[in-house]
Amino acid sequence: MTLDRLFVSGIGGCLVDPATRDYDPARPAVAALANLGVPLVLCSSRPRREVELVSRLFGLAAPMIVENGAALVVPDGHLPHGVPGGQREGEHQVLVLGPPRQRLRDALAEIAAAARVEVRLLADLPAGDRPASGGLGARPSAAYEYTDPFLVEREPEAVALARVAEARGLRVARGERVFHLLGGADKGLALRTLLSLYEREGIRPRAVALGAWPVDVPMLRAVHRPIVLPGRDGRLDPDVVAGAPGAERARSAGPEGWNDAVLAVLTGRRLPAVPAEHAPAGRATRPAPRDVGVAARG
Repeated sequence: MTLDRLFVSGIGGCLVDPATRDYDPARPAVAALANLGVPLVLCSSRPRREVELVSRLFGLAAPMIVENGAALVVPDGHLPHGVPGGQREGEHQVLVLGPPRQRLRDALAEIAAAARVEVRLLADLPAGDRPASGGLGARPSAAYEYTDPFLVEREPEAVALARVAEARGLRVARGERVFHLLGGADKGLALRTLLSLYEREGIRPRAVALGAWPVDVPMLRAVHRPIVLPGRDGRLDPDVVAGAPGAERARSAGPEGWNDAVLAVLTGRRLPAVPAEHAPAGRATRPAPRDVGVAARG
């Protein structure tokens, strides 16, 4: 295998527009990556079933990181030496990196009780009350295998929940439309694991990552070239910028901005640097962002 570079990307707010559910504007850059033989690794908070759907839509044949790094899914044959510790599932090797789903569910219940915050698990909500997945219909919450995304009502509650979680060695991360409790695994750990598997094959690709939400920060920090996408209002999420100092900024939001950013990298162009004033004072040096905020923001 010869591989000198690798692209890693979130889905909602990147390849898929969370408002219009459109993904066609990203196709030219996806095709350019395919023509060059550059893998595009989807790195998402979504369950494996939904990430696989996006992978098929774009004709990808690369590894996938699902449920915020809880599992790394590698197509058979992609890594000749295999995936140590992985389990064969269909045409993939699946390496589980996160704790069992029930353990996180129990921890969330304890944290919510201690913080006196009411949380609503996505899996427990009626279908009509679940947030849309930002491009591919209603989020299939029953398909989550390793994590339990949840909602909170107000921002002060999210702050309180995050503080209690941090005191217990856990972290609350804000994603596209919901929150996630992270218990040791995240997108950064899963990506570093994948890069170490490539190194085991004798290759060290330079990685480029594109993300839009606070939950993407560990992924952005794990690569050579992080790129942040703005929201539809043109603004960068301050938690993302604070957690990924030195990142570049895509020129526009969603799949249009994603397409332009990928083509810029492929043609040797630099994107604008994230202005330093976007990063709140004292936040940029944190090892990980304190990911709080109401779900409606995503």
